[in-house]
Amino acid sequence: MSHLPTRRKISVLVITYNHEKYLKEALEGILSQQVEADLEIIISDDNSSDSTLSIAQNYQQKYPGLITILTSSLQSGHTHNYERAWKQATGDYIAHCDGDDYWTSSKKLSQQLAFLEENLDFSACAHKMWAICDEDQFKHGPIPRTDQTVFTTEHLVEACFPHNCSLLFRNRLFTILPQYFHELTGHDWCIDFLNSLHGPIKIFPEVMGVWRMRSNGLWGGRQSTFHLQHGIHFLNCIKDSVPPYAIKAHRRSLLTHWFRLTQEYLNLGEFKKAEQALTQALFIESFLSLPLRQFVSAIAQIKSPALYRALKMLRNQMLGAPRA
Repeated sequence: MSHLPTRRKISVLVITYNHEKYLKEALEGILSQQVEADLEIIISDDNSSDSTLSIAQNYQQKYPGLITILTSSLQSGHTHNYERAWKQATGDYIAHCDGDDYWTSSKKLSQQLAFLEENLDFSACAHKMWAICDEDQFKHGPIPRTDQTVFTTEHLVEACFPHNCSLLFRNRLFTILPQYFHELTGHDWCIDFLNSLHGPIKIFPEVMGVWRMRSNGLWGGRQSTFHLQHGIHFLNCIKDSVPPYAIKAHRRSLLTHWFRLTQEYLNLGEFKKAEQALTQALFIESFLSLPLRQFVSAIAQIKSPALYRALKMLRNQMLGAPRA
């Protein structure tokens, strides 16, 4: 990589809670980085009850001046723990690597730093990730599952495309976090959205990290209904911050979330909740963009589930069951 005119500093935020099984791998991935920049590693621990803090302190002693540890006598929750580390960051750029995730390429930060130094209109950049199920080590991905490489606010109101562990963004594009931040389960989507308000985000096709999907994790162990409810809450929180060109995409995303929640409740046999979710979808201006067949099917299941099942059985007997 060509020599940078000014030596930059990167703050790596490592958010931990009971990560004793994983923290060493996360820190080794950070320490392996070959990048022409100064690093500061900020480990923010949310009062872990295992040996996470002890492991962090051992690394701090081994690498004096490189690692800062933030501790708490009480458990404050993930977003408060994140905000504490974010406020402490003094770098020109901020990278994320939660204590149970890890980076797999020693060139990760170098590639990302070079891109942002050369593309000043971009607010952040990220890369593809493997998602590995912690219980059986099954590998999903790479994620995000899209060939698209540039994402604006219009895209980021649809989903949290750049994964947390893959992100490098310019520090101080925003200096406060919104009031709703601590109503969220995780920080990923909100940080992506806030960055996108200051410029597009690039996602490289290379896989340079691993997200552990843990059944007892903050996100991976939750039901689909929780994910959709959380998405709806976040989309409602940001509605007044969405730029004009992304308003239609925001409405469409909110509609999609409500309709998918309707279908999840129907699959669970929770017809009252399905009706409530579908009613919310009908109040959104662009509800007519819903797929007509699925919309009618949802109403039939809610209003007359016995008749719907009978008609579905008859259809399957006459035509065969539809392909999954």
